[in-house]
Amino acid sequence: LPNWSSALRILSEHNQALRPPPGVKSGYRVPPVRNIISPTKAQTVRLLFHGWLRIRKIILTQLNGLPLCLTSKQWRCLLEIAGWRHGDADAPTLTGQCQSEMRLLLNWLYNLRQSSAENISLQPVSWNGHPLPIDNDLSVQIGQEIIWELQEYGFRSDLVALDQRLDESNMDAAQRRSLLNGCW
Repeated sequence: LPNWSSALRILSEHNQALRPPPGVKSGYRVPPVRNIISPTKAQTVRLLFHGWLRIRKIILTQLNGLPLCLTSKQWRCLLEIAGWRHGDADAPTLTGQCQSEMRLLLNWLYNLRQSSAENISLQPVSWNGHPLPIDNDLSVQIGQEIIWELQEYGFRSDLVALDQRLDESNMDAAQRRSLLNGCW
């Protein structure tokens, strides 16, 4: 069990149940699927899916550079802001502070792309080039495709992070990326 305990400490960046060791930032590079599918109201699930689809391109672009590393709560808040318009944040509350932080993050991300995050919740939503109706639930097939993609990107991010943590090959970074890209 000491080896298992040691492995869990090393991998705690990806195990959200454990507190990370000092100097390790715990978080997710893409939103955890459970954040999107766990609400009980179908409307909330739909709006969270829409939030992801609105920020999807910019988040996937970040995976190639300096990826975001957000907590589950931060991802949920970011998806909510992108999914529907919140009024002015109630800054004294924790939720209000999170909303303010995620709005700033969203604006920063959009400034990197030289486009506007203003009224992001009003932007149309599409999947695979097909527009999706805002007021209707997603089809089961589209929901499954989006979830599959999120899980795949999450796995890829975890594999890259794990490789960075454990790699002792002294291989050139470009060669290592090429090697990992060969996995998919």
